[in-house]
Amino acid sequence: MAFAGEQQNEDARRYGRHRIMLAATFYSVHGEANGVLLDVSQGGAMLSASPPPPVGCRLLLERQNFDVPGVVRWVEGNRFGVQFEEMISEDEVLGLVSKSGPNNDR
Repeated sequence: MAFAGEQQNEDARRYGRHRIMLAATFYSVHGEANGVLLDVSQGGAMLSASPPPPVGCRLLLERQNFDVPGVVRWVEGNRFGVQFEEMISEDEVLGLVSKSGPNNDR
């Protein structure tokens, strides 16, 4: 029997992750910060920022018309993983991925 947290992690990994490199902004109790969105799935994302927010920090991730609340679940160096509060649609994921082309990061 899996605990609720373990089940959420298993569910998040069930969805494919898409590697991207897009500038993103996130807002938390620590203020506004800029980072790079490194991958995204329906359940979460990996970002890089210096300094990264601490584990457990709630934040709002924003990129153009995309904004989603989440919680930082892990930090390694400048990279950190965010679990979205609610799953996003595959269309939203693909919308972000399609914007990660060489001329779309401005």
